[in-house]
Amino acid sequence: MLTENGMDMDQNAIDQVMSQADVLTIGFMHLPWRLLIDTRFNDETGPMIRVVEPVSSVQERYLWLGRHRGMFGAPQGFSFFGWPHTIRGLWERDALRVMRDRLAAAPGDGVEQLDAALHKLSELENEEYRRLIRGEAHWKTLWEAQPA
Repeated sequence: MLTENGMDMDQNAIDQVMSQADVLTIGFMHLPWRLLIDTRFNDETGPMIRVVEPVSSVQERYLWLGRHRGMFGAPQGFSFFGWPHTIRGLWERDALRVMRDRLAAAPGDGVEQLDAALHKLSELENEEYRRLIRGEAHWKTLWEAQPA
C-alpha cells in the first residue's frame, strides 16, 4: 500500500501480524503515543485496547502488561510496527480490518475500545499538528516570527 509520504506498506504482512499477535503495539511517526492491543481474553476479562505512552524497551512493556494484565502472564506473541501515516490514513485504508474482525469475534467490547482509542489518537494528532504549526514544544518553525 502506498502512503502519502510515498512509503509502501505491505498490507499482507500487517494482516499476518494482526492475525497472530497476542499483543500488538503500533507506533506513529509523528506522535509519541502508541496504540496497544491485547487480544487475550478469558471468561471474566475481554481484550484491552489503549493509547499508551512509549517505553524504552520491550522488557518495560512486559512489566507494564504485568501490572495491567497480570492474570494472563506473558504474551506468546508480541509484535510492534511503525505506521508512517496519519491516524486518518489508518481508518481510510481499513488497515486494522483483520484486528477489528478478531476483536468482533472475541467476547467484550474490543471493537468499541479500538474505535475509542483511534478517536483519541486522532484528537492527539490534531493537537500535535496545532503545536507544529505554532512552533510549540519540540517543534521548530522554519521561519520564526520577527519582533515588531
